Amino acid sequence: MTTTPTPSVLDLSGDPRAPAPLRFDGNAAHTLPTGRGGFPTLALYGRAAWLSHASGVTVYDLATGRDVADLATQHPPVYDLPRPGDLSKKQLTMIRGRIAFPALAEIGGEPAMLTVVPVKLARRQAGFEMIAARTDDGKLLWRLPVDIYGEPAGKLGSFHLSAAEGVASVTWSEDGKVTGSFAVSLEEPRVLWQRRNFWAIGRSGDALAGFRHETDRDYALTGIGARDGRDLWVKAIPGGATWEIRSNGGPLVQLVDDSAQARLVDVATGDVMLPKGNGLTKRMTCDHGDGGTVLLCASRQDGAFALDYAGKILWRRSAGDGPENWQATVVAEFKDLFYVKGDDGPFVVDGRTGRTVSAGAGVVPDRVNAYAALVYTDRGAEIHPATS
Repeated sequence: MTTTPTPSVLDLSGDPRAPAPLRFDGNAAHTLPTGRGGFPTLALYGRAAWLSHASGVTVYDLATGRDVADLATQHPPVYDLPRPGDLSKKQLTMIRGRIAFPALAEIGGEPAMLTVVPVKLARRQAGFEMIAARTDDGKLLWRLPVDIYGEPAGKLGSFHLSAAEGVASVTWSEDGKVTGSFAVSLEEPRVLWQRRNFWAIGRSGDALAGFRHETDRDYALTGIGARDGRDLWVKAIPGGATWEIRSNGGPLVQLVDDSAQARLVDVATGDVMLPKGNGLTKRMTCDHGDGGTVLLCASRQDGAFALDYAGKILWRRSAGDGPENWQATVVAEFKDLFYVKGDDGPFVVDGRTGRTVSAGAGVVPDRVNAYAALVYTDRGAEIHPATS
């Protein structure tokens, strides 16, 4: 009697309950063809890496380094370019900032990955194509063309993509200048709204935070509903002032102005959760890990502190080279662990306590999940498997 072996079924989903790793293999298992240097438009989920590019998205198996799915747009891409690994430095410079990072979403109660790419629609009208795919095997769920109203003033780019509560939002640019935003319903894919005078930068649930264009020179810090595009709150910017929002993917965004101090603002309400004078400076970056519960704000010059999403500070470490001080740079984050580069090498900090939980991370990672770290090099993105 003979039996036919059952073909293995690809499963890239991984275990969402898997803990954040403490250490990675110092030797790369594989290198993904992401191009020369820079910060490639990669997202990690489960046992896969997702790479957005000018003609769609490619899915790589972290265990083998091989591409297991390649989802191209149905419409011709705006940017007719080679694969990311074959781009010249000039092409990389041109496309950087015009293709958004993939974004995790939920469709039909299951995790999915979204990509949005500038394309040429009917009659060569410029627009976008959103691609939704399953995270367990990379198979296509749907494609949705999005027509940008009017005649764009230049070549389109997808600046920022996010998703939550059944709605994806996209901020687009024209010739590299941020111009407007639109939203898409994910369960029954369709465009919900477009606003040319608003560009979203931060998101929390159904709320988007960004800037609303008032006049030629005037802007307002504004929060809107992701599902209906209506204003939730508005804060006028003082005349002559320059405001900047830095988003970390969490419910609080960093608001920077012309002074050395900065604030943290709640995306949903516009309320200031951490006023000036509480230790947050312009030189600090505030980071939030996927699935995490804390925000870590740090710089080598000004020290570090962590807070929860209610604005409660959990711990502080002042700048300096003492054992209880902070003299390091956060390079990656996952859940509540933060991967840090110090003078003596990489280490791992627990965001809730401030304690070092691993004195040797093995590598200086650029992106982390439960299964691997990615390290960006001029040869591509190295995959370093998690070892503990």
